[in-house]
Amino acid sequence: MNKVTAEAGHIEDHGLGFTYPCYKDMADNNIIFAFRGRVNSDLVTHVLEMMGEKLEDENESKKVTKKLSNVMVECLTNVYAEDDPALMDQGYDPTALLLVKKITNTYSVITGSYVPTRRVHEIKGMLDHINNLDTEELKKYYKEKLEEEDVNQNGLTILGMIDLARKSRHNLIYHFKHENKNYTYFMLEAQISTKTL
Repeated sequence: MNKVTAEAGHIEDHGLGFTYPCYKDMADNNIIFAFRGRVNSDLVTHVLEMMGEKLEDENESKKVTKKLSNVMVECLTNVYAEDDPALMDQGYDPTALLLVKKITNTYSVITGSYVPTRRVHEIKGMLDHINNLDTEELKKYYKEKLEEEDVNQNGLTILGMIDLARKSRHNLIYHFKHENKNYTYFMLEAQISTKTL
């Protein structure tokens, strides 16, 4: 077994050199929770339990905890329920990233995952349209799409996006990092203001 040294100058030799920069980056960006993994129902339950315990430790109100949990569920189940086997075949990581950060009175739930590049234009159009609707228009739009769309389908859907916007009560922030003609990394942020609850 290799002898572990406490000398900072030798930490890179043990493959731990990334640890402090990672911690510092998360602290500087106010990240209070981070998870990376493949999404399934058990995972969603486990993540919510961990986040609930953290909020309880910080004496957050039950109302805020419930709202944040609802948004996290929406992100994990409706936004990233897609499981594309071709991802691994082409050398891409099929896991989803979930981050929660808090700045003053605002929580942000940030998710990241690969999507087919061919869907980027469609997803951007969905989000831009949703962001231009007010509360009542979102409610009406949701009912319209509920009659058109298969509610049992998985993956990133217009219903999931609308529901996420309604639950967060803020515009959805997004960014695409183009990889190649097959896949693009999609990042989405939903904000929750504790002042409006």
